[in-house]
Amino acid sequence: MKYSLIAALTVAAVGSFASLASYAQSSDSNTLQMPYQKQFWSTGHAGLQIGRSKVDVDCPPGATCDDTANAFKVFAGGRFNNIFGGEVSYLKTWDFDRTTGNMNLQAVNFGLLAGVPFGPNKNSSIFAKAGVLWGHAEAGSASQNGWGGSYGLGATMGVTRNWAVRLDWDRYRFKLPSSGGDRENLDSVFIGAQYTFGNPS
Repeated sequence: MKYSLIAALTVAAVGSFASLASYAQSSDSNTLQMPYQKQFWSTGHAGLQIGRSKVDVDCPPGATCDDTANAFKVFAGGRFNNIFGGEVSYLKTWDFDRTTGNMNLQAVNFGLLAGVPFGPNKNSSIFAKAGVLWGHAEAGSASQNGWGGSYGLGATMGVTRNWAVRLDWDRYRFKLPSSGGDRENLDSVFIGAQYTFGNPS
């Protein structure tokens, strides 16, 4: 199911980005707003999602390991223009049950988004994202902090002018103590709600 979701989001993103060049020719989309400017936040957004995460870590011989766990994410961001935006998010997983010591992960992620809004109120969109995270991992009595990369795909479907349902697939690269400090993948699928401030346009 996860791979069907990724494929669907990828096809939708490719179709939307095919019109990116012509869309970028509009004067509104070429006007940049920076985070220190009011316009950046005038159509900013915030939201909350819940979902499921899968960690890509080998299970030691003779041990029992559950590689999936529930997770949640909160996020907030704004727009540089009608195509590009920035977002800060916080992710936390529940425990991954392992007989060698349960593992849980959390991170603050700083990301850039690129997408095309559509719909009557421009409160629906297909987007891609990439960023960098500062993560904290605990596995049994051991812990590990470190920087890592992230990327993903997402979509919002406007319900009202300001509220939208948001669906994300994210891949995070965590440093884990159980892998000697090497970075490993955490794949997550989230669904939740997003509120856009002001009037999306």
